Amino acid sequence: MRNDNIKLLILDLDGTLADTIESIREGVNIAMNKYGYPERSYDEIRRAIGNGARELIRLSLPEGADADLVDRVFRDYHAAYGETYTHCTECYEGIPESLLALKERGYTLAVLSNKQDVYVKELVKILLPEGLIASAAGQTDLPKKPDPTVPLMIASSLGFAPSETAFIGDSEVDVLTGKNAGMLTVGCSWGYRDRPVLVESNADFVLDRPSELVEIFA
Repeated sequence: MRNDNIKLLILDLDGTLADTIESIREGVNIAMNKYGYPERSYDEIRRAIGNGARELIRLSLPEGADADLVDRVFRDYHAAYGETYTHCTECYEGIPESLLALKERGYTLAVLSNKQDVYVKELVKILLPEGLIASAAGQTDLPKKPDPTVPLMIASSLGFAPSETAFIGDSEVDVLTGKNAGMLTVGCSWGYRDRPVLVESNADFVLDRPSELVEIFA
């Protein structure tokens, strides 16, 4: 798989740039407590994230919760996470250095997450140096990952073709997103999915350390 024509790197956030689960878990459990449901563990949240905040809440509620309850609990989670998301203040070790090196080599960097858009934009400001990320986007009314609409919009707005773009993330959702968009796909096993999941999803590359980003995008 050739990657020497890649110019744009679109990165997932949760599990790719940083371990955000504890801050998410805080918000989820504030909502769970309000409704008298059991609190969720780190591993339960890890398994539930990746397909957007509403799906996270649906999976965190007891099986069979109806859509109205999911919507109500989601609204409370959204309000709670507005306070707890700032508790995540550091990237994975090696991420800032690797991204700075890639930018110095001429790569354009963007972030796309299924997390709510407002929190993606704010977390990028908290976690990474100003000016490093050219575009940061999260879930809005537009289709969420693995739909290719938004990654293609990001690439186009920054002046790149899909063939010039790599999609980088820690889950099978991210790999499928990149494939749906016709982009190079890179799985990151330091996140919330194990290496076999990423291999099975047919990622073009599977990396075990953030420093390997600098190695494959020389």
